[in-house]
Amino acid sequence: MKREREKHITRLHIILFSLVVVITLVVILIVKVNGSKKIEKYKKLEKDLNTATIYYYGDRAKSLEKGRIEVITMKTIIDNGYLQDSLTSKCTGYTIISNYKRQDEYVIGYDSYIKCDNDYQTVNYSDDYLK
Repeated sequence: MKREREKHITRLHIILFSLVVVITLVVILIVKVNGSKKIEKYKKLEKDLNTATIYYYGDRAKSLEKGRIEVITMKTIIDNGYLQDSLTSKCTGYTIISNYKRQDEYVIGYDSYIKCDNDYQTVNYSDDYLK
């Protein structure tokens, strides 16, 4: 009788342990999914800033001197009506437009960088470009 009771307790422990593991995994999965959705919003803002800068800067990019860069701030893009996003109120940013050499020809490149409070920052973002 004592052995049956011990077996029952052991089974109960296994079931409880399994339940705790499953619940922990579900919580971790939920936190990861929510975090990645938040990052996707910021990545979309970066892409939208890039596209808006292309429209704002337009044909002027063709006259950018070879090997030179131009910096357009997100504030300029917003003030001129090219970008509207709910995240822009808590974010700062800029786009670097460059005329650089790739292989044997010069091409125009647009690279956008944003910083949103303590939530997100593009790699290589620098406040120096906002001065």
